[in-house]
Amino acid sequence: MAAPSEICRIFSISELKPFQAEVIDNLLNGSDVFLSVKTGAGKSICYQGFQPSWTVHHRSNDCTVLVIAPLISIMKEQTSYLRSVGFKATYIGLDDKEEEDIMQMSHDFLFSSPESILGVQKWRDTVNGPAGERIRLLVLMKPILLFIGKGEADHTDEPFRRWYGKLGELRSILECPVLLLTATANKSARKKIEYKLGLKNCFYHISNPERENIKLFVQKVKSTLPLEDIFHFILSKLKQHQHKCPRVIIFCTSINTCGQIVTMLRINLGKEMDYVQMFHSKITEDVKDDIRKDMEKEDGHIRVLIATSAAGMGVNFKGLYEVINYGPPKDMDAFVQQFGRVGRDGVQSKALLLYNSKQCKNVDSDMKAYLSNVHLCRRKCLLEAYNAQPSVTVKHMCCDICSKECACGEPECDTLSSPYSENVASQSSDMSETESENSATGSDVDQM
Repeated sequence: MAAPSEICRIFSISELKPFQAEVIDNLLNGSDVFLSVKTGAGKSICYQGFQPSWTVHHRSNDCTVLVIAPLISIMKEQTSYLRSVGFKATYIGLDDKEEEDIMQMSHDFLFSSPESILGVQKWRDTVNGPAGERIRLLVLMKPILLFIGKGEADHTDEPFRRWYGKLGELRSILECPVLLLTATANKSARKKIEYKLGLKNCFYHISNPERENIKLFVQKVKSTLPLEDIFHFILSKLKQHQHKCPRVIIFCTSINTCGQIVTMLRINLGKEMDYVQMFHSKITEDVKDDIRKDMEKEDGHIRVLIATSAAGMGVNFKGLYEVINYGPPKDMDAFVQQFGRVGRDGVQSKALLLYNSKQCKNVDSDMKAYLSNVHLCRRKCLLEAYNAQPSVTVKHMCCDICSKECACGEPECDTLSSPYSENVASQSSDMSETESENSATGSDVDQM
């Protein structure tokens, strides 16, 4: 490996973290690496530092790192950064004038989508030809989404995008180690990815995905309950606070559900609708970019974002301390990634999972266990899927179940209530019966 001090100099960091040095060493020794650490922990340094390390190790500049990324925005950001620190970097589609250089694999870093590298014949031929021998590392960003994550249509078993399901072909073409980067990966997901990619002598570094500053809530609602009643607390906040409404994101399991919620909001709101936006894979790239830019500003105009899992990629949410899942994600990895979008600055935040029994048919066993649990700490139940243990010791900051056992007497003990409980105070009296039947503990979960 290049001297750690040299990598630190290039990338302006004080020191390499132990896991970063360990990952780079394993890659240089030819091992595949599965790296799962929290967002912001420094995953990118592992492939960025590999390139100069390989050139020093082999005394050769004949090294290209091929990075498969799910979004153009990620490719743009990484290309711009790597160029700023002196590397020759690009992504397929940036500039037609660079095509000849790409075909010769003369870049230090090349970014691509699966659709481009596998679906366009000239690029497929390039990696399968002599120039492909210059690729010394294949990096797959967000492998959970690439292989196991489902689409945005209800009850689909298709891959997130069709060409993602074919990335095993790229692995069979290239004779170089693979680095898989993700924020979360449970035991089941890792086994499936290992099988699909044929990982060899794989080194795993899996960190605890716990987010200590996020309190967990679960709320079951009747499937017959109108959306305007379920989201009455959102309507009330928007009408009362408008542009000062606390920012919230509502994750939905399908584009269709997103549309239903947006339609409901439009019917019940007036000018406040101006602070609502929708994000999914079918909206235009220009609109997506506008939403990303707004959500990256703490005081952005958008206060309520209705979204599918597509919003979980390439968006650095600022000023976001409340997330709602309407309908359970299919698996724990998707759930952890989605509620993990809040509280990135360490501020205490809330994650509410709202669901009805009809939405539970296609979830995996870990998610079913999480939903049906009524007695155990929710954080403990969630982390069991990762062979991890919770570290939160203050009960009123942990989850809605632990809150009931808290007797600390601190002033803040009663302030971290479920966002949904606000419906009790804000809705008309005809809702009181429904509220009493559907307590915040989710204790009436149907058998699934």
